[in-house]
Amino acid sequence: MIKNRLQKQRGVALLAALILMLAVVLILTNIFYRHQIDVSQASASLHGDQALLIAISGEGWAGELLSDKNDNRNIDDYGEIWAQAMPLLPVEGGTLKGCISDLQGKINLNSFVSYRGASLNNELNNFGAMGVAKAWLNLMDMLQIPASPDRVASIVDWVDVDSTIINSWGAEQPDYEGLTFPRMVANDFISDASELAAIKSYSVQEVQMLSPWMTALPGSTPININTASDQLILALGGENGQQFLDLIKQMRPISDINAFYQELEAYFLIPLIDVQKRWPPTLVSVKSDYFQLYLEVTLGEARIQVKSIMDRQGRTKPVIIAREVTVVPASLPDKEELSAAEQLFAKKSGDEEPNEQLMQQSNIVQPACVAMGLTGEIT
Repeated sequence: MIKNRLQKQRGVALLAALILMLAVVLILTNIFYRHQIDVSQASASLHGDQALLIAISGEGWAGELLSDKNDNRNIDDYGEIWAQAMPLLPVEGGTLKGCISDLQGKINLNSFVSYRGASLNNELNNFGAMGVAKAWLNLMDMLQIPASPDRVASIVDWVDVDSTIINSWGAEQPDYEGLTFPRMVANDFISDASELAAIKSYSVQEVQMLSPWMTALPGSTPININTASDQLILALGGENGQQFLDLIKQMRPISDINAFYQELEAYFLIPLIDVQKRWPPTLVSVKSDYFQLYLEVTLGEARIQVKSIMDRQGRTKPVIIAREVTVVPASLPDKEELSAAEQLFAKKSGDEEPNEQLMQQSNIVQPACVAMGLTGEIT
């Protein structure tokens, strides 16, 4: 009896010791696991910080390329040094790649601020007139987006400083209060091109379709015909879009806007003064002041993409006026699950080059950026 009791006590003691040992093992495993997570997070954070510093150093590289010392400020085209892609640079523990794109090869939404009621009406009602509003509507029409006068009037009222509608097509605060999602009219410059989706009559889908051809820059800026896409040149040409595009392609790179006007005069057989009225220097140009820098840094498991807007207006060297930093997840889904733009970012060395359709779309963006798989912008 006593012997059986002792055996039971020993069994209980052994079981308790095993349970205690298991608990200790679990606790130690949990501590080790948490330690590993902390180390991993610290390493990722360190690599992320280092990657950002490397990317910022890349901004210095871009600034030098666009400085007066290295670039002819009288002309900007994609044959210049700044337009060539940065070679894949090895850095300690990773790589850096980048490219520069011209933002003035797009329609600047803030250029609509220059319109007044009479000037907008005259442009829209005059068959031979051309301006950013007419070009915008032509572009929308090419993209099979409904193009009506209210589409430009609502943008003008969004960016102008007053609270009075520009004409019967316009939209100010009272027009937004009755919407499903009421909002305040900015009456100020658009800070990001995606803000167009907040303007009355524009849907998110339409904004996504228009995004490759639009940007938001401080103030009003002309469109650089040396770097503008074929679609935008066609829109600027109006009813003579194809001839306008053919002539520009023949003349590129165009170094003198006055020489361009003279060619248009001879080509279309219209007086020089009418050429200058239709495509004034406020609408078209051969040089630019605003550029976008795309950088991608891979360091360890950290990968970041930096998009910076550079402004060199009135300066000998550009300054950064906006910067967007995106941390890319360490693991991406299979390419079949990615969008076309994401596939470009996920492209690895040795993969096939972007397909023909993507390359045609790349006419919207700096070719070097597309070739490297660096597309998209702070718009």
